[in-house]
Amino acid sequence: MNPQIQELLVLQELDALLADLGEAAMREREAALGFPLGESTRLSEARAEAAARIDARVLRLYERIRQRHPRAVVPSLGGTCLGCFTVRPTAMASRQSDLETCERCGRILFRLEEERHAPAASAAAPPARKRAVTRKRG
Repeated sequence: MNPQIQELLVLQELDALLADLGEAAMREREAALGFPLGESTRLSEARAEAAARIDARVLRLYERIRQRHPRAVVPSLGGTCLGCFTVRPTAMASRQSDLETCERCGRILFRLEEERHAPAASAAAPPARKRAVTRKRG
C-alpha cells in the first residue's frame, strides 16, 4: 500500500477520535459506560505529526473531501468504491497511479488485497447442466 495512503488512514482515525471527543453527548455516554474520555491534546499533537508526514497536495485533497464525507479514504474492491458502492469505469479502475479517487463521490481510494488464487472447488470443471424434466402426456 502506498505510504501516503497509510498516513491518510492514520490521520482519518485520529480525526474520527477527535470528533468523538468534541461531542458532549459522546463524552457523557463514554463516561456512563465507565470510560471517561481524556484530554484531546495528545490526539491533536498526534494528528499534527501525521499531517506533517503527508504531501501538502494530498493533505489539501483529504481536507477538502472530509468537508463532504467523514470517511475521506475508503477501500475499493473489484473496481467498486466501497464508500459510495459505485462500480468504477474499467479504464479508471484498472489504472495504476499513486493516488486514485472515485469518479462519483471523490473519495481517495486504496485497493484491498484480492485473493490471488481461486479456491480448489472453483478451479474444478464447471458444474454440469441439469437436464430438463419432461412429462409424458397421455
